[in-house]
Amino acid sequence: MVQNLRSNAEDLTHSKGAHLPKHLHDTPHGEDAPHPVHVDRAGNNDGNTSKSTALFALLLVFALILAGAVIWRVNKYISDESSKLIREVTVEAGSTAGFDMFWSREPRFASLVSETLDFEGIDYTYPQDILFNVRILNHKYDCALHITDTTAPAATAVPQEITSVDQIPDVTSCVTDISDISDYSVEWHYLPDISEGGNLVAQAAVTDIWGNQTIVDVPLLVHHDTIAPVIVGTQDITAYVGDTISYRSGVKVRDNMDDNCTLEIDNSTVDLSASGTYEVTYIATDFTGNQTTKTITLTLKDRPATYVEPELVYAAADEILATIITDDMTDMEKALQITWWCRYNLHYVEHADTTSWTRAAYDALVYRTGTCYSFAYAAKALFTEAGIESMIVKREPYTYSKHYWNYICIDGQWYHCDSTPRKHYNSYFFMYTSEELIAFHDHGWYGYRFDESKYPQSATESVQSRIDYPRHRIKD
Repeated sequence: MVQNLRSNAEDLTHSKGAHLPKHLHDTPHGEDAPHPVHVDRAGNNDGNTSKSTALFALLLVFALILAGAVIWRVNKYISDESSKLIREVTVEAGSTAGFDMFWSREPRFASLVSETLDFEGIDYTYPQDILFNVRILNHKYDCALHITDTTAPAATAVPQEITSVDQIPDVTSCVTDISDISDYSVEWHYLPDISEGGNLVAQAAVTDIWGNQTIVDVPLLVHHDTIAPVIVGTQDITAYVGDTISYRSGVKVRDNMDDNCTLEIDNSTVDLSASGTYEVTYIATDFTGNQTTKTITLTLKDRPATYVEPELVYAAADEILATIITDDMTDMEKALQITWWCRYNLHYVEHADTTSWTRAAYDALVYRTGTCYSFAYAAKALFTEAGIESMIVKREPYTYSKHYWNYICIDGQWYHCDSTPRKHYNSYFFMYTSEELIAFHDHGWYGYRFDESKYPQSATESVQSRIDYPRHRIKD
C-alpha cells in the first residue's frame, strides 16, 4: 500500500509539472525547486523579518520577566532586611551601644549594610539623642540612638545621735557613699520635730540634674535631757576680811549629757570689807535648761595676828618637793611620796595654831609639828605645788573631836589620803576608795564618817594591791 501511495504522488507531480513554464519547471543542478516567496517592493524578505521580530519579542519578554524577577528579588531582600532594622534604640547613660542593637536578627549580607555613626566615639555619660542613617543597598533609613538617664543616685544614710536641743546636722554629713553618673544635689526632704526626743527619722533627697531622685531615711536617736546637773566640791569657806575669795576652787559641775554646763555664782550679799557670815549660791545649768543650785556659807573673820601669807606656805612646800619628787614620776608616785613624807616627817601634837590654814600648814612644813588639821593642809599645799588636784575632807558628824584628811584626784578618779598618825596603826592611808575608808576600823575605832554628797564621787576600783607601803613605792 505504501508503494502505491508513493507512485500516485509521483504521477500527480509529473502531471502538474507539464503545464508550468520551463524556467519554473527546471531545477538547476537537479535540485528541488524552491517554494514560491513573496517579495515586496522594497525587496525585503517577509518571512525572515517575522521570525526576527518574534525572536526579539520573545527575548524582550524574557528580559522583562528576568528584570522583573531581579527587581522583585532585590526589593524582597531590601524589605526583608529593613524589617529586621530597629529604627530607634534607647540605652541608659553609663552603658554602651553597638550597631548590632539596631537589628532584631543579623543582616543576611552584612557587606550590603552600612551606617554613618561611630559608636565607639560616643560620650555615653551624657544623655543625648543621636540621629544617623543606615543604608541597605541604595535605600537609606533614618535611625536614632537615645541615651537617657533614668537611674536615681545611690546613697547611704549616716545615723545621727543628738540631743533634743541640738541642731540637726548638715544634710551632707548625714548621707554618704553617693554615686551617680551625673551631677547631683543633696537637701533635706523632711525634718521631724526633735524637741521631745526619741527614735526619729529624717529624710534626705539626693537628686541628679535629670530629676532622678532618691529619698534616704536618716535615723535620728534624739536624747531628751530631763536630768539636772550636779555641783560637786562646794564647801563652806572661812576667810579673812580683805582676802580674795576663790569661789570656784575645787568646784565642778557634772551632767549626764552636757560637758559644758554653765556655773554662775551669786555672791551679791557678800561684803569682803566686813566680818560676818554670808550665803553664796552656785547655779549650774545644762544646755536643755535643767538647773541645780547649791548654797554655802562664807565666814569672814578679822585677820589673826599670827596669819601667814600663802606665798610663804607654797615656798616652803617647794623646798620639800625638791627633795622627794622628780619630773619623771607619775602623779600617783608623786602623791605617794607626799603622803609618806607627811606621815613620817611631821610630829603630831594635841594643840597647834589653827587660826588660819596658812598658819597651820606653815608650822607643819617649817617646824614639822601640828594637829590633823595641820597635817591635812600641809599635804594640800604640797599636792597643789606638785600639780595634783585635792580637797580637804572633814569628819561629820563627830562625837569627840574633829578630823581632817585629803581627797586627791589621780587620773580622773578621786581617792582618800590621810597622813595623820593613828594610835596602834603604824602606817598611813593612801588612795583609799570611800568604801574602803568607811569600812576601816582599828581596835573597835570607826573614825571615817563624812557627808559624801559634798564631794566628788569616789573611785570604786581599789588600787591597794599596787602600793608598797613600807618602801613607799608603786609596784610594777
